[in-house]
Amino acid sequence: MDELGSYSQYLELIAVAIGIVKYKEFKNFQFKYILYFLIYVVLNEFVAGISYEFFKIPNILLYNIYVLIHFAFFLGWYHYLLISKLRRQIVKVFFIVYVFFWIVDVSVLEGLVLINATYSFALGTFLLIITVAFYFIELLNREVVLHITLSPYFWVSFGILVYCITYLPFYIALFFLSKENPIILSVMLFLINCIQYCCFSIAFIRADRNAIEHPISKEGH
Repeated sequence: MDELGSYSQYLELIAVAIGIVKYKEFKNFQFKYILYFLIYVVLNEFVAGISYEFFKIPNILLYNIYVLIHFAFFLGWYHYLLISKLRRQIVKVFFIVYVFFWIVDVSVLEGLVLINATYSFALGTFLLIITVAFYFIELLNREVVLHITLSPYFWVSFGILVYCITYLPFYIALFFLSKENPIILSVMLFLINCIQYCCFSIAFIRADRNAIEHPISKEGH
């Protein structure tokens, strides 16, 4: 099952490679931060692979920090993409609540270096599902449905939504019912990662500087 994790890393690398090749198409848009995040993911996977052997840093520590960065990043990213002030405020509250809960989780409930931050992962997944749903509502309301699949933001959002909705039930069920048998979870995670990173790759391929939305303002964000 460890081999499946290696294959998932190849998928990440492929998505990053496509993103780097296409970077000039979206370097002035909010979409570029997806590439930056994926580069972090790849580097984190590499460091996690050698962290204990060379630096005596437990993998769980890097994973728990990744959980925080992953959900905080996407909540913050969608906050910039949303148009509705009400939805933006809700997502801002999500962000604050999530960061506070993660701190409590790793400080009091589960710890930072001994146990995976499962509570933080579950909460982050739930909040991200709602946030992506907000974005899809706005996307459907302001664009012709037939043109939605031309947007790289659509493909990123679709990949995230599939990952969250599909993985969360398995993650919770296997955490409580089958801790000693992670095989099913590993296979499901690999398959879901295949879908997610394929969606990210399609998003990079679809990126077109003449059609992409959400340019970065001169003042920046």
